[in-house]
Amino acid sequence: MPATTELTTKLARLHALLDEREAGALQLTRAENLAWLSGGGDFLINREGSPIAEMVVTRRGVWLLTNQIEAERLRQEELPEGIPVVVFDWFNPASKAERLRALTEGLNVLSDRELDLTLVRSPLLEVELERCRELGRLASAALTDAAMDISPELTEQQVAAQLHFTLRDRGMNLPVVLIAGEERFGKHRHPLPQEVPFGRAGLLVICAQRRGLIVSLSRMVAFGAVPQINRERLEKVWQVEAAILDATRPGVPIGEVLAAAQRAYAAVGFPNAWQEHHQGGPTGYLTRDFLATPGERRPVLANVAFAWNPSLPHAKAEDTFLCRDGGLENLTLDPRWPTVTVAGRARADILVL
Repeated sequence: MPATTELTTKLARLHALLDEREAGALQLTRAENLAWLSGGGDFLINREGSPIAEMVVTRRGVWLLTNQIEAERLRQEELPEGIPVVVFDWFNPASKAERLRALTEGLNVLSDRELDLTLVRSPLLEVELERCRELGRLASAALTDAAMDISPELTEQQVAAQLHFTLRDRGMNLPVVLIAGEERFGKHRHPLPQEVPFGRAGLLVICAQRRGLIVSLSRMVAFGAVPQINRERLEKVWQVEAAILDATRPGVPIGEVLAAAQRAYAAVGFPNAWQEHHQGGPTGYLTRDFLATPGERRPVLANVAFAWNPSLPHAKAEDTFLCRDGGLENLTLDPRWPTVTVAGRARADILVL
């Protein structure tokens, strides 16, 4: 799909939102929405800060609003044809407000500071699905390469550094990297890497980002024999995951997917484990657009990616799946990683090094 066609299709969704809300303009300030509308542009300088640009959408057109420091680079590197740049003075706070007022004067203005645009960004277009597939291939291959090069003597921080280098070297950002070595794997669900040895077995977790889109995957590794507790717990997690994946069908309320997970956790002897860590949810331009919670009525949609991550102490399973009318497509399973078949699906096993 040409960039102009992608932009036109997405603007039509935003115009429909304006009609629904009886508004005349929409101000986009969030990084995920800017990346979505621009076809994958990156508007973050400080990776943990706010974007260095905004967009304004009206029925007359769309504009990018930024300062003179950023304007030329954004024109050349981040924007598709069809989005003009309006420049304000970085040294004059009133300048930005003046430019914004000129674009929206007399209009009722909505902002994504208050509006959740998750459903506007969904479903993904075919061109976005191809980007997701490419990102999944790149991310899973990079994780495999990095995992095959670690050793028990490395610290968790050094393992994380290898993941950062390998993925950044291949054009991806890493908004999330979690590492749990032998000492910490059974203790924490969100193990930020520490300066402790990785040891005989552990967990690698990444969320990889490219052109605004994000995929998530988790992998377990062991050196020599796999510890029995890791094997036993992973087999239970696979049963939970199978129930979740079986329930991920277009039209099914996402709260019912979580209910399937709750029943599966009870069946494997851990009825409260679903409360100890979230089980995931739909993804795209965020690590999760929203989490599956009890009673969530928003449905599973076709052409939307899902990152489910059931876990128990000492085991976790996670890949990013694309939900299609004909079933689920795993976007993040590298063919070099060892697998087992669970409920008819190839699932990532423990890599023995």
